[in-house]
Amino acid sequence: MVSVSMITYNHEKFIAEAIEGVVMQKTSFPFELVIGEDCSTDNTRAICIEYQKKYPDIIKLRLPETNQGMMLNWINNINSGLGKYIALCDGDDYWTDPYKLQKQVDFMEANPDFALCSHQTYTLMCGHLDENIEMDRDILTTEDLISKDWGLLTASIFFRKEAHKTPEWYYTVKNGDYALQLIVSLSGKIKFLPEYMAVYRQHLGGMSSTLKPLNQTAWMVYLLHEFDKYTNHKFKKTIVERIKRIYRIQIYYAKGYSLRKAAAVLTFFQKLVFLNPFLIKSKRK
Repeated sequence: MVSVSMITYNHEKFIAEAIEGVVMQKTSFPFELVIGEDCSTDNTRAICIEYQKKYPDIIKLRLPETNQGMMLNWINNINSGLGKYIALCDGDDYWTDPYKLQKQVDFMEANPDFALCSHQTYTLMCGHLDENIEMDRDILTTEDLISKDWGLLTASIFFRKEAHKTPEWYYTVKNGDYALQLIVSLSGKIKFLPEYMAVYRQHLGGMSSTLKPLNQTAWMVYLLHEFDKYTNHKFKKTIVERIKRIYRIQIYYAKGYSLRKAAAVLTFFQKLVFLNPFLIKSKRK
């Protein structure tokens, strides 16, 4: 019924907790955990192999001989799942509710017009658990995903596998989880459950901590540019407004961290938004 997709690279400090959160799930249906271990340089692969021996009926390992990179590993791992539904949990996050999968399956089975189901998720940073922003509605659309200055956190995402499309541009982005949300949302509505059932871990080495304001902006604008083309400009107005807000936010962070050159470049491209909102995508590295 469900394939849990977990990609991991150099997560030896976190991977056991991530796996335990999945294998503890109490369900009325069978599920599998597909782990894409991408040639870590630490002990992550050995830990995954030990867990597979312990739970051979649940865990399926993908162990490539060479590093695939995040997006190829991400897409291949999802496509390897046999389930009707896909749940996501990266190797540095973890689930806290043993009935998480059951709750999401129950909702999706009863509501075929929904393509994705999410829920509240704690953020763990510097040893402190923070609650995330309160939602003003529990049913979301593609417009909502674009217009809000956040994305649904990866460890909460649960969707119909048939809604997962893989256009060529999807392989080339950095923000794979957000691209997935946008693509899947084109197939149906999104349900947001109020329960806190997972933890998103922010740490040095995570994707959100390795990209600085200029690169974050360039990569996000590139994603929105490709999605705009993919949807034949259906959401163009909302996308442009989102890009304007991205500039304001990232300029603020660049100045806050005394990244003067980045702030100057961002300000320059911000002034050109009315000419072409996607120009900065050429600055992604």
